[in-house]
Amino acid sequence: MKGISIKVLLEVLVFNLGDRSIDQSRRKKMGNELLAFVVMVIVQLGFAGMIIISKLVMDGGMNPFVQSAYRPIFATISIAPFAFYFERKNESKLTITVLFQIFLCSIFGITANQYAWFIGLTNSTPTIASAIDNLIPAFTFIIAVPLGIEKLGLRSIAGQAKFWGTIVCVGGAMLLSLYHGKVVIGQLGFHWKFAENTGKDVNSSHSNFLLGPFLLIVCSLTYAIWLIIQTKVNEKYAAPYTCITLMCLMASVESVIIGFCIVPKLSEWALNPIRALSVVYNVRL
Repeated sequence: MKGISIKVLLEVLVFNLGDRSIDQSRRKKMGNELLAFVVMVIVQLGFAGMIIISKLVMDGGMNPFVQSAYRPIFATISIAPFAFYFERKNESKLTITVLFQIFLCSIFGITANQYAWFIGLTNSTPTIASAIDNLIPAFTFIIAVPLGIEKLGLRSIAGQAKFWGTIVCVGGAMLLSLYHGKVVIGQLGFHWKFAENTGKDVNSSHSNFLLGPFLLIVCSLTYAIWLIIQTKVNEKYAAPYTCITLMCLMASVESVIIGFCIVPKLSEWALNPIRALSVVYNVRL
């Protein structure tokens, strides 16, 4: 996403205060840049809320396999009307090759990704889950280079930035995931004492601080693979809503079959208000 400079923000502020010296096209451009920035911040806040709510419902007894099965079902129901309305006259051909690629997307992008993420979150913390999620760009770059989609270009500044950024990203995620020593910052602060006490409570439960980060890393890897495959799908099939609907439908079948094999009791699939809120919130995000 294109960043917004201090100059642009100041110009938007001046415009809001009544300065008419900026032309209409410039105002529109500034508004679009500011809107993109605000939307991305809102999305990140919503993602943080999704992690916390998911962690709460699973700590309250909801099986991660059940949570993973409900999400693509609700997503299919939500997106299908848009696919019908916007793309019912789309002339893109759904070939066997495209259908197979969508099937791979459903496995890597939804089914495997969700299982790794929810089980990893169950055995970890929301903070670690959100931090390890930053590995997605690094994994995507690592996979894209040998496939010829991205160029390493170590002689250029951009290539060096990608290379060292990938190393720092992976190293930082590993450090945050595997280091569980004493608090080194804010030893006397209220926030850090609260976090330390919370960590003790989590350690005493069913959490596994080796399995959790490992599965969250696998989740980032599967998401990166999905991004690569989805790029190929978009080149051949210009119907995004239909593509997502088919992907979610396939993932629904896969997740329900696997879920009932792991959790056969129907009582485990019951949705109380907080569980239903978690599923619907995750889908809307």
